[in-house]
Amino acid sequence: MKFINFLLVFTVVFTSCSKFLEEDPTAHLSTTTYYKTAADAEAAINAVYAAARPQNFFALETRIAVGDVMSDDAEKGGGGASDVAEMQQLKLFVAKPDNGYVEGAWQANFHGIYLANLVLDRVPPIAMNETDKQRILGQARFFRAYFYLQLMELFGNVPLITKPLQTGDYNQPQATPAQIWAQIELDADSAIAVLPQQSELTVDKNGKATVGAAKALLLYAYLWQQKWADAQRIGDEIINSGQYTLAADYTKIFTTAGEFNIGSIFEINMANVPGKNVGSNINLWQNPRNTWGYGFVCPTQNLVNSFEPGDPRLKATVIANGDLLSDGTVANTTSSQTGYYNKKYWLPQNEIPYNNGGGAGDGPTNERIYRLAVVMLWTAEAAVHNGEVGHATDLVNKVRERARKSGGNTDMRILPPYGTVTLDNIYHEQRVETALGDHIRFFELVRTGKAAGTLPGYKEGIHNHLPIPLREIRLSNGLLRQNEGY
Repeated sequence: MKFINFLLVFTVVFTSCSKFLEEDPTAHLSTTTYYKTAADAEAAINAVYAAARPQNFFALETRIAVGDVMSDDAEKGGGGASDVAEMQQLKLFVAKPDNGYVEGAWQANFHGIYLANLVLDRVPPIAMNETDKQRILGQARFFRAYFYLQLMELFGNVPLITKPLQTGDYNQPQATPAQIWAQIELDADSAIAVLPQQSELTVDKNGKATVGAAKALLLYAYLWQQKWADAQRIGDEIINSGQYTLAADYTKIFTTAGEFNIGSIFEINMANVPGKNVGSNINLWQNPRNTWGYGFVCPTQNLVNSFEPGDPRLKATVIANGDLLSDGTVANTTSSQTGYYNKKYWLPQNEIPYNNGGGAGDGPTNERIYRLAVVMLWTAEAAVHNGEVGHATDLVNKVRERARKSGGNTDMRILPPYGTVTLDNIYHEQRVETALGDHIRFFELVRTGKAAGTLPGYKEGIHNHLPIPLREIRLSNGLLRQNEGY
């Protein structure tokens, strides 16, 4: 079941607080009349989940505009260079501080942090079941860490806010990156202590944060900081927990039938309820222009060439001209900027929202955030840095084996196992395993120091981060400092 629905009262209370430095003080005052019952606490945490949904072009869709389009995996696509020009500016590394995606990502993530802080501030006094209360607080800590991790990837220099702001407190100075990373680690550890295991979730709770989700987030934070020993330790804990297994068929993972599979650690839940706008508009955004969508995020030839011959992950990632799709459609990709479309957000005819009374915001495809295969590859990367190449090789070969057997393939010559894995082998596997579905390619190039040698126009020390939004700098009366080079 899709649980991301929250009380109308919280929609009214919270929507005016979507801007970090321009929050409405009356919204803060109105929240004092709530947070009295267990139902209030549940509604409040559901509002935090809702804040993570990529519901408009200039908010959390920046995760895709940056993660995919700014990388070598995709071109912008759409109807031409002027179609959503803000995304093209990101692609060309000419985005300015007033870019819509830049502003939207800052505001959306701080909006989520604000909602998480409200939960952490107002829920503790509520008289309710203590286990339920601690799990709600753990979810809020998980999401505060999640939103801050995204801000660190995107901007690097941000304020640290750990309580609901009051009138006159909105302008906050930037913290040091070390302070933000420390808070992310603290929140993740606190969440791990109280969240349930995946096996404890009932079907109607699919999509709720778990111990595994918090550990995967912490693993990723450790990688960014090059804390290799900690990263391998936490990654091995996830892998050996018995909570997750690689799903047998990679080609089904990014379909609606593949949601919440045995290898899924955390997904942002999208509800396909026609006309309710509680799903995803990314399906419309990325579907082929000649069927239902706008045709953005077009796979590059460079990405296609990166797949080894016969790798079943290619057909699960890229639609090529003439491909026979699962609903009987013969793909026509002639209107694509690159000659290809993104398979991972393609919908068969019976799932297109417009065909059942829905609209752009009713797409059914969940956002996959953390998966076991990606955790295994991240852990392998850390293991190589720790001198445990044999362990790394075993992990990578298990991911390759699953890929090789996907889609009914029985040819053992495809994706043969590595004898001794190298970091470059791992980076290759990370790319083809996550392309256009996990939205991390650009961030991984930056994190591993390979962006400058891979992306034309990228300048190390400048394009590692987006500019701080000009609007926020002006509202802060210059308290916020612009990132270098902008």
